[in-house]
Amino acid sequence: ALGVPLKKFNGYLFKERTALPLDAEELEVLIQAAEHVWTEVEPAIFGTLLERALNPKERAKLGAHYTPRAYVERLIGPTIIEPLRSDWDGVRGAAATLIEEGKADEARAFVEAFHSRLAQTKVLDPACGTGNFLYVAMARMKELEAEVLDLLVELGDNQYVAELTGHTITPENFLGIEINPRAAAIAQLVLWIGYLQWHFRVNGAGRAPPEPILRDVRTIENRDALIEWDDKVAELDEAGNPVTRWDGETMKEHPITGKKVPDETARVEVYRYVRPRAAKWPKADFIIGNPPFIGKRVMRTRLSDSYVDALRSAKTVPDGADFVMYWWSAAADLVRAESARRFGLVTTNSISQGFNARLVDDHLNHKAPISITYCIPNAPWVDDHDGADVRVAVTVGVAGHHDGRLVDGLEGLDKQPRFEISGRIGASLTIGADVRSVRPLKANSGLCAVGFQLNGKGFILSPETKAEFEADTTSQNIIFPLRNGSDINRRPRDLYVIDTYPLSEAELKNRHPQVYQHLLVHVKPERDSNREESRRLNWWLFGRTNENLRMAVRNIDRVIVGSVTSKHRLFDVAEATTRIDSSGFVIALSDPFFHGVVSSRIHCVWSLATGTRMGVGDDPRYNKSTCFEAFPFPADVPEMLGEKIRVEAEALDALRKRVLGNHEDLTLTKLFNVLEALRKGRALSEAERDVHDRGLVTLIRQHHDAIDALVAEAYRWPADLPDDDILARLVALNKERAAEEAQGLIRWLRPEYQALDYEAPVTRSLDLGETDARLPDNIVPWPGSLPEQVSAVQSILSAATTPLAPQDVARAFKGKRAATVRPVLDALAGIGMARRLKDGRYAA
Repeated sequence: ALGVPLKKFNGYLFKERTALPLDAEELEVLIQAAEHVWTEVEPAIFGTLLERALNPKERAKLGAHYTPRAYVERLIGPTIIEPLRSDWDGVRGAAATLIEEGKADEARAFVEAFHSRLAQTKVLDPACGTGNFLYVAMARMKELEAEVLDLLVELGDNQYVAELTGHTITPENFLGIEINPRAAAIAQLVLWIGYLQWHFRVNGAGRAPPEPILRDVRTIENRDALIEWDDKVAELDEAGNPVTRWDGETMKEHPITGKKVPDETARVEVYRYVRPRAAKWPKADFIIGNPPFIGKRVMRTRLSDSYVDALRSAKTVPDGADFVMYWWSAAADLVRAESARRFGLVTTNSISQGFNARLVDDHLNHKAPISITYCIPNAPWVDDHDGADVRVAVTVGVAGHHDGRLVDGLEGLDKQPRFEISGRIGASLTIGADVRSVRPLKANSGLCAVGFQLNGKGFILSPETKAEFEADTTSQNIIFPLRNGSDINRRPRDLYVIDTYPLSEAELKNRHPQVYQHLLVHVKPERDSNREESRRLNWWLFGRTNENLRMAVRNIDRVIVGSVTSKHRLFDVAEATTRIDSSGFVIALSDPFFHGVVSSRIHCVWSLATGTRMGVGDDPRYNKSTCFEAFPFPADVPEMLGEKIRVEAEALDALRKRVLGNHEDLTLTKLFNVLEALRKGRALSEAERDVHDRGLVTLIRQHHDAIDALVAEAYRWPADLPDDDILARLVALNKERAAEEAQGLIRWLRPEYQALDYEAPVTRSLDLGETDARLPDNIVPWPGSLPEQVSAVQSILSAATTPLAPQDVARAFKGKRAATVRPVLDALAGIGMARRLKDGRYAA
């Protein structure tokens, strides 16, 4: 019918030959689409759009985000291309040396052998989606392959190049695992589109690839990447009916309040996984990708209880770790076992926080360790699941002890980094003091807690509603002032909260009927679909009753409070009866001395380094276990010095409260924005000058400066220490205090509450033990093959900050002299990968 020879397609994409029933309008759309030129379509965009078009729930996102190629290349480069290019540079250097020695045949053999290895290199993306990462990896590897083939042509090896069919990089080199069947099929399509585009770009539009154009290979597996199981069985209740749960998404309008509440009729069945176990990944040289960004708190909602239980029973990953860490840990295991050469993954930036950081630390300090050789600890990203702005980290792992490159990505992965530094990268994704090695101290235990998790907006009252309730005497004594993180950072909104703890439902109904009815209408509907049984059954109580916090504040009149997430690390003083919600935290210390210490620069530097980060704004979060419980407070402070800190802290608190009381438009955040500008020496804008003048910001600064100096004196440290020195000293002090506590000496912050019966050891001269020191590992064996020797010498030159003489390079290799490495240095200079200076030294 076409009147032209038809190439043999083959491939599984065309096995199904059923004609689709299209009407005239659909045929017209198809004809219009066919008139467009599709040869230059970007496969990454095409794959994303096609998957969303096929998914009814995703169709609204057709014009939404896809991962830009520049973002993907920031991971592909250090994970795959840099090590392959290092190998290639070694081969080129060796070939240059052999040619100079008149051994052209050996030179060609070296290059052919490298190409053979390159053509067999496998790349795996175990959460490949529509294949964007694999496609970019293929494009970059084809570029490298083209350079190799060009050199072979220059060396006269035309026969080898002519016989490349079946011996080149194709989609068969790129493996994937994807749980979504549509995405898995599209990923395979994306790889073939990219491969054919490369073919025609190199060979011209008139030279078709060998037939069949597509091969019947399926390198993208449609399955779960983390676990496998014998069977997936529906859970049944006592009557034999399927157990269901709310789908976690569908909402409806409440008939009385008109607010959106969970639609309990939108149900999905609950399944049980029979004999779950860890899934096996196909063998690959490199592992790449960006696994799903699902935090530990929403894993059960997004994935179901039964799946999370099966996953945790099958994998050795801490229960507190995020979902993405299961991929990270599995990839690290394969690299450590040398089943894979490198892995590079995009994760949320929470990889450096909490349980995630502990898991990373376990891998870095394993008896067969891995090292992070490339890291972007913090960069903006868009979550493919819901289009939300998130912050991510990029990490590349290699077996053994190695220094790494820490790269700034705060402006975006498609922007030039502001800095790049080298050194040993720790679990905190930093170079320097390892703040993730610190541990909570008993001395600080039980005093800091996140505020109350209400789990019901109906608990919150306006001043007017509160007045109506308190007019009824039955509603008194269970209504308290409420502040959240925003109230602390800005100014209180004058809201109140109903706190019915520890009343039973019957007691609440009998003693406080007006409050009972209010909660019945405004809280219970929302709680009825809560996944946690205790919250459904105890709907009149806060979601978390926080008995520990209640006990800690019981016998004190005021507390220190702060916002968990905050641009500036601010601490305020509040009445102990004030209820702080879960966006804030409470420190149950009433002594102004402690308010002064936590408000000091020393504690703020510590809390920024040991805390976490939140959202696309990258705002710091205060983590109670690391920011507070691990913080070593100054000890044995002279009474006079302690009193000075109290006086300054009291004056600071009184001044801030007076300023906010006099000016309704001012907030703590506005005051600190101007204070930050003053500290940086930046000229103030007209609006900032107004805040400065009315807010008495210079006076506030004087109090902060005095507190900073006094607290530094309490530690017996200089007042002008750089941030890095402060962190190094605090990390060391944390370890010292932990060793003291192991010997029985605990410096309780509030002993009358924390440890009434505690008796300190008689002697303060404790044996704190010795800190393990890692031996230097910069002396390495001399490689056996010439290409490896060239790569090793080139890496030594690249890492050096100054030019090196041959004898300097030789010292890096066990038992080698300058005469051994000089020919290799000359070969590198000959191919332009090193410079030979007039004094005989070499530079990269």
